[in-house]
Amino acid sequence: MAQPQLGRFGDRRLASVGDSLLAAMQKQRTMCLHALAESRGQGRRFHRFLDNEAVSMREMLVHAGRQTAERAAGRHVLAITDTSELNYATHTGRKRGFGTVGNGQDIGVLLHPIIAVDAEQGGLLGLVGAEVINRPEGQSPLPATAKAEALKRRPADEKESRRWLAGAETAGAVLGEAAMITMVEDRDGDIYDQFARKPDNVHLLVRAAQNRTLDGNEKLFERCAAWSAVTHHTIRVPAKHGKVQRAERTAVVAVRYGEVTVQRPRRADDGLPATLSLRVVDVREVDPPADPDQRVHWCLLTTHAVDSAAEAMRVVGWYRLRWIIEQVFRTMKTDGVDVETSQIATPGSLLKLVTVALLAAIRVMQLVIGRDGSTGQELTDVADPIEAPALRAISISLEGRTEKLKNPFDPASLAWYAWIAARLGGWSGYTSKGYKPAGPKTMARGLKRLDAMVQGWMLANRSALVGLP
Repeated sequence: MAQPQLGRFGDRRLASVGDSLLAAMQKQRTMCLHALAESRGQGRRFHRFLDNEAVSMREMLVHAGRQTAERAAGRHVLAITDTSELNYATHTGRKRGFGTVGNGQDIGVLLHPIIAVDAEQGGLLGLVGAEVINRPEGQSPLPATAKAEALKRRPADEKESRRWLAGAETAGAVLGEAAMITMVEDRDGDIYDQFARKPDNVHLLVRAAQNRTLDGNEKLFERCAAWSAVTHHTIRVPAKHGKVQRAERTAVVAVRYGEVTVQRPRRADDGLPATLSLRVVDVREVDPPADPDQRVHWCLLTTHAVDSAAEAMRVVGWYRLRWIIEQVFRTMKTDGVDVETSQIATPGSLLKLVTVALLAAIRVMQLVIGRDGSTGQELTDVADPIEAPALRAISISLEGRTEKLKNPFDPASLAWYAWIAARLGGWSGYTSKGYKPAGPKTMARGLKRLDAMVQGWMLANRSALVGLP
């Protein structure tokens, strides 16, 4: 490839091995280095790469952030962030130096990435940054009752939830050339400190988790319920699996909006403002089920101005794009590289490999989301312009005789590139009723082949590209 995909690491050979590892990760649904490698020698190179001190998570994240920043320049960017557990309970006997995850017993790490999404068209631009948290060995997130109160009273900068504040700071710094930045977060991001201390160039859009106290000692959820609905919509509620399960259904929701003054929580730092003025967009099911866990209710707190029904619906649309990060997590797990199966025993190497898996999942999802051209993204969001001649040759070789089997997209678009990857991954090329579009697995297979073909074409034509005799 013309530019390293994973990082430079101060050495061209390390950069090349890193790109090979990333390409292999995009194809194989495994974290096993031997399965990723095409030979025993390559497997050893992968192991040495991850053990090398010159190879760092920071280099991978900084490199990815620079690429994303270039794509984000001049756009309104949604910086979407969330936390996912990577659970290695079945590997307890083999792993050393790992803390526990949510249940306080299983070993694992917490992955907290920030992805950039175009606010207007919904295209996935890339990774902004990430934090991979490995709790100190033996530390439980579920302390005894006597310790719980003390933990709540700790300053925000000393809590594990500091990652939410740090995420806004990272987005503000990395995406400085964007026209606008909006952090989009689910309920875990509902932290008073974050609203009080956000960077000046960052807006917040957070789903409320707490029924906060407002001016006049009124409560947030009750205040919102008293507002008049400005519009009603029928939405699809997707099925949910896990501890709380639900079947897919449709629901009618009422949309309300307004402005509130939130009081500083009792345990918050006294140096923070005593009150904050925030706008709220409340989406609430009209005839909800009896089970509270099944009801649709999004109380969205934002620093954006909301002065009309249209602006309220725009905020709802931004929040709904949060599903993209859930798709990235799913691609890393069940639909992609199966990140929770890694046999690596030490945190240092594993956290690097997790970062590789995250980047692989994001690249796959870029193509899945943009495959139909609806995001309006350009080829340069996923490929170096110098690769265009190779891609054109590959595209022509994949086209059939009929118009239905030709690449229908503009060669300057991401959708054109996604069509090529999908065809190489085994997609038939047909889009009529009964034919499914290419999903994450197909795109992952295609990217592996596409990267290798482009690299071969570039090597074969190097003399012409650089003007050598």
